[in-house]
Amino acid sequence: MLEAENKGEPSPAATRALSIVQMVSYAFLTLPIAMGGLVLVLFLPTYYAVELGLGLTTVGLIIGAGRIIDVVTDPLIGRWSDNTKSRWGPRRPWVLLAMPLYLISVWFFFLPPQSAGLVYLIVASSAYFLFYTAFDVPYSSVGLEISPHLHERTDVASMRAAFQVLGALLAAILPVVLHLNGAQALTVIAYTLTATALLGLALFWYGVPVYNRTTPGPRPSLLVAFKTALREPGYRSLITAFMLVQAANAFPAALMVLFVTKIIQAPALVNLSLMILIVTSALFLPLWMFLSRKVGKRKTWMSSIVACSIALAFVPFLGAGDTTAFLIICVCLGAAFGCDTIMPTSMLADIVYRTELRGENRFGGTFLAAKNSVSKMAFVAPLLLAFPILDLVGFDAKGNNGENQMLTLALFFGPVSICLRALTFLILTRTEDIEGAIGTYQSAKEYDPAIG
Repeated sequence: MLEAENKGEPSPAATRALSIVQMVSYAFLTLPIAMGGLVLVLFLPTYYAVELGLGLTTVGLIIGAGRIIDVVTDPLIGRWSDNTKSRWGPRRPWVLLAMPLYLISVWFFFLPPQSAGLVYLIVASSAYFLFYTAFDVPYSSVGLEISPHLHERTDVASMRAAFQVLGALLAAILPVVLHLNGAQALTVIAYTLTATALLGLALFWYGVPVYNRTTPGPRPSLLVAFKTALREPGYRSLITAFMLVQAANAFPAALMVLFVTKIIQAPALVNLSLMILIVTSALFLPLWMFLSRKVGKRKTWMSSIVACSIALAFVPFLGAGDTTAFLIICVCLGAAFGCDTIMPTSMLADIVYRTELRGENRFGGTFLAAKNSVSKMAFVAPLLLAFPILDLVGFDAKGNNGENQMLTLALFFGPVSICLRALTFLILTRTEDIEGAIGTYQSAKEYDPAIG
């Protein structure tokens, strides 16, 4: 079964459940989340490793271990969120209670004292990951549930992606505009993140419709919920593909600063390349939305994977002064990042909605938590693999490096990412049941006239 094929253009009423204001009210919280995510991936590992002198391997292993713990906490919180009952729905109490704890952990993790050592990093990072999960899993689960319409779910994911770009861009620009060093930049970002998070919480609470579907029967345990998720057609293939493509994205993201300063030998280009990456991920969102309506979500995702892989194939040939070629690669990377964000999320929302149409108990938090777990595991790949191997071959983040060290860095930035994308493409090519799980409907009523 293929994705929806329109027999003529449906009316807006048939494909819309949310106003623009409601989508913005929901998506705004993604902005502070993205600020924290950019700091975590691009700034904090290098700051703790180099500025505080803890070393690349130590920092990589500790932060990586924290993300591995999320493999346990994400599913637990997702399932508890599914089973929560309140007058405000199952997700809102979690967001309201976890937000203050998350913000406190941001201040401890982002602003370590100069005397911070191994124990401080372990405690601060663990608290950050725990409270981030308690806040983000329920919040993100709302996005899977608030629309019954096939393409509006892509619109919701795209709106979140746009605010994600805005948040990342804000975190990247602030240090440049204000001429801040590492510690000063982290302080300003922490203040901005806190303010936008509190504003986003107010918009979320008052501007997003309460989704409080009730289902009969006992609430399944975590084990039963996971078995249900794994039995769902297309779900296993979707999260496997998502894990691989996230790992593919993690390597160039985590190694961007080192690649620009050591291989391109243009330290002044670091901020510009990051901004290009972030901005282009937003600029290409309309293209991916258009293509998904024309050829389907899966094929749109596959086309993005191919285009990005072609661009990354030129990475091993770059050297000192190849700034233009590198910036073109950044454009392609940024475009792919946007597609890798919205297509899997929209496809997951389709699968979650299909379970609702069958009248089953709520599983959105569980489905999302499993997806988040594999995503977080994927993003620790550079910390657990690239950083230790760079240390092993004698790579010096502060000094000069030989041919072997530079080649190792280039291989992780380009060819390793290409191989992971090739595996993702292969899974999507050979897995027709993903689109079968999504169904051929524009809305709940079209899928089943008895609904609504």
